[in-house]
Amino acid sequence: MKKHLYFLCPTDYLESIINATFHEENYYYNSLGNSITFDSEMVGQINRLIQKNDIREITFALSDNNCIVKDAIKNRHFIDIKGLNDFYEQIHKQKQHSDMLWQTDHPYFSVFSYHLNKKINELQLALNTIYKIPIKITGKIYIKKKGVFKNIFSDLVCVDKHCLN
Repeated sequence: MKKHLYFLCPTDYLESIINATFHEENYYYNSLGNSITFDSEMVGQINRLIQKNDIREITFALSDNNCIVKDAIKNRHFIDIKGLNDFYEQIHKQKQHSDMLWQTDHPYFSVFSYHLNKKINELQLALNTIYKIPIKITGKIYIKKKGVFKNIFSDLVCVDKHCLN
């Protein structure tokens, strides 16, 4: 049976939906808004989990109505929660850039995609130093109204600055 590790936000309650949708042996790692930081201790824990359970695929997933990411974009009520300050600033900056550069039917999808792409790249970089066999890492956003998971914009390019001449 295929073994899969999911990084989730505990406020989304996606575990049962994932189990019903993806019939695999699923493992979960939770952090608010997928704000996890991949320091050496965290990478060591993830490495042990991957090796112990022979996991070959990892997915970062968020619900399209994730209250932590949306709060970082709009109200910022949870900014005082320890460890969320940098996360809130990154999300807020990306929302500003996204508003200038992207026009979509789903205004938050590009921000969510950018955030999950960033986490995928961080984890991939950390795991590349450990594994010779690549572990597939993807991102999905759960569209609650439709009850489906959509792949993130994996080739989304986001910039810190842009200049219009």
